Amino acid sequence: MGRIDELRAALAATPGQPVSFDDLIDTVWGADKPSNPKGALRNLVQRLRATDQVVTEPSGYRLVIRKPGPRQLPADLPDFVGRAGEIAAALGSAAPVLAITGPPGVGKTSLAVHLAHRLSERFADGQLYVNLRAFSPTPPVTPEQAVSRFLRALGAEEIPVDLAAQTELYQQMTADRAVLVVIDNATRELLAPLLPGGQRTKVIVTSRTDLPEYEQIRIGVFDHGEAQDLLAHLDIGGSRTERAELARLCGHLPLALRIAAANVADGHLPDYLTELRGDDRLSALEIEGDAAVWATFDLSYRAQSLTAQRLFRLLGHVPGPDFGAGGATALLGEDVAEPLGQLVDANLVQRAEDRYSLHDLLRIYAMRLGEPELGRLHDYYLVNADAAGRAVHPEFSRLPLPPIADDVPRHDLSDTSAALAWLDSERAGVVAAIFAAADQPVTWQLADAMRAYFYFHSHLVDWVATAQTALRAARQHRDRTAEATMRGSLGLAHWRGGQFAEALTEFEAAVEVARALGDEQVLGALLINLGIVNWEYGRLTAAAGALSEALQIMGEVPPALYNLSGIYMDLGPLDLGISYAEKVARLSVEQGIPRGVAFAEGHLADGNLLVGDIDRAAEHLDALTPMLDDRSLGAVFILRTFDTQASLDLERGRFAEAEAGARRSLELAIESGDPKSECDALNTIGRASCAQGRFEEAVTHHQQALELCRKVGFLRGEVGALTGLAVAHRALGHLSDAFAHAVEGVTAAERGQLRVWQVPVLAELAEIHRDMGEVREAERCRLGALELARVTGRRAWERKLAQPPANGGSTSS
Repeated sequence: MGRIDELRAALAATPGQPVSFDDLIDTVWGADKPSNPKGALRNLVQRLRATDQVVTEPSGYRLVIRKPGPRQLPADLPDFVGRAGEIAAALGSAAPVLAITGPPGVGKTSLAVHLAHRLSERFADGQLYVNLRAFSPTPPVTPEQAVSRFLRALGAEEIPVDLAAQTELYQQMTADRAVLVVIDNATRELLAPLLPGGQRTKVIVTSRTDLPEYEQIRIGVFDHGEAQDLLAHLDIGGSRTERAELARLCGHLPLALRIAAANVADGHLPDYLTELRGDDRLSALEIEGDAAVWATFDLSYRAQSLTAQRLFRLLGHVPGPDFGAGGATALLGEDVAEPLGQLVDANLVQRAEDRYSLHDLLRIYAMRLGEPELGRLHDYYLVNADAAGRAVHPEFSRLPLPPIADDVPRHDLSDTSAALAWLDSERAGVVAAIFAAADQPVTWQLADAMRAYFYFHSHLVDWVATAQTALRAARQHRDRTAEATMRGSLGLAHWRGGQFAEALTEFEAAVEVARALGDEQVLGALLINLGIVNWEYGRLTAAAGALSEALQIMGEVPPALYNLSGIYMDLGPLDLGISYAEKVARLSVEQGIPRGVAFAEGHLADGNLLVGDIDRAAEHLDALTPMLDDRSLGAVFILRTFDTQASLDLERGRFAEAEAGARRSLELAIESGDPKSECDALNTIGRASCAQGRFEEAVTHHQQALELCRKVGFLRGEVGALTGLAVAHRALGHLSDAFAHAVEGVTAAERGQLRVWQVPVLAELAEIHRDMGEVREAERCRLGALELARVTGRRAWERKLAQPPANGGSTSS
């Protein structure tokens, strides 16, 4: 057992409870301890954090108990029969990847799902499932889409767009988890990125193609006995000879047998056999040489009502993996409860709770019966996606909707929960519809309607792919407004994914198009986002300029005011940032935007805390607390609010409360996969540890924060970590280390124009110079920090720095 395994085992022995540093060192190294055991332990814990959630406590480290893993398996067939030999072989296999291969319609998916349910108890950390639809007439699920869904199910909040980065994260998250992964309808090319990374995982994959590189179970049609067992289980009457004839005419194909059985259940088997024998009209539609299955489909189809037949033809062209009753109603133009129920009873449509789908073979058959008529489905997606997006995120600007027929189903999505539920259910269908529409205007209309949902719920892979498709369509149509909007959407997606250079490129191009158009509404919205990206990129002056221009064009709109407020919280003056936040609060109340009120209160709490007005900061936090149950605020905002509360407790001298709150925030940040909030929480724990005289622990936390900040490009957090390291090392008497960190902090703050955050690190540098006996340098830094405090409005710091300390001192943010 390696040392990292020994560490994990020691922590897992008391999950949820801290294990002391000394006990962990004894367990991992025994008598063979390294020269710096606590440093070595810190490094080992950092490595363990790649796969496990480990929280630092005052007395030691604590392993966070994982939430129950995902349970994504489709329902098992209640009447599964046959494949006894294959099942025994699969259950006895120790291979990490088991491939079930064979021709279409033989029951590969049914066998894989049945096996997965039989094996599920062995995989306590969850079961993942994806249907890649590699053999469907519609485009397959891409590896990026599939891996992003797995990552989301495993608990990741921030999911990369790049497949290589996704795969790396997926490998990390499955490295020590007992996870079962079912990958349905795969090809070799699509499969590789979806394979998990750990020794405790197992993959079951189905494919029509041979996969000899994996342990493989090849299946074909049912043998005579299996076919008879299935028909008997389905209560099909008639003689044994007649049932054997039915199996023969269905080619012993499980899918065809189930469809035939649905037709015979209430009828007369000899009559059905007569029809089946005489049907040769579809022989031209053979697939892989088997016309029998098409004859079975045709008899079942012709047995339906005319309305159900028309619905089936329409459903064959639905581009997504599944659909709801609302989409089906839109296609048919009338209530679908009865005809859809008929198709389900006939096994022509599969039902899973409130979602419906077609087997790939049935989809091909249905598509050949008629031409696509997707206009009403597009309208259904568009009108409801727009309504849901407005309910959840009303502050986003949107393209106007085209005329939509009155009889297209419109759901009541005014409630946030209902809106999110609809978006979650229909997302895959809408994304597929965008890809299928390709060069039609509805492509960019749908992409725009989904933009706010993609933004706030981190569906970056779908967002980038749909926006790129929509941009191509807009340019093909030479629709400059749509082009500007889609470039802006791509820019926002890249920004959300931390790809700032790509985001700036798209936004600058979008602004250029919007200026040429003279469309002030579009230009104003784009300037707001250009300002945000410049802010994140460390170009605060450029950011403020873009947002100020947006205000001149659009007037006092909350998004521009809110982001300007945030910029001045970093750049200064703080009073200007606070005044903008107050305007956001007032306008949000007037316009009925509760999220705007909450965001404004958060900025007002942060701003007053930075100024040094503790009582006013507390008032705004008190006002904000009742709003935190609103799911639409997002986990990131709520976590940062918790950190603000912990910082407030620090300023009030409530060090233990501050530390406890920051530790809760850290745990939630890790669970949510939000690295920036994790950095903030680590820095706050470090400051609280330092305030309580635990300087070595403070170094540990700030060092962890520094490494994470640099990994994710979080410059403000990096400055905070460097400041904290400088303070803690000076308290320990490590003046050379303190000096190095302080200089780095000042340089980083200057690089990012973070003048508000430069004040405490420059003040700390003054104290370090003083302790080193360099009085002149100390005074120069003090005066520089004092001037910055005056310019930025950090009044508490201004008072503190107005007189040089007689000796010593300490700083914080």
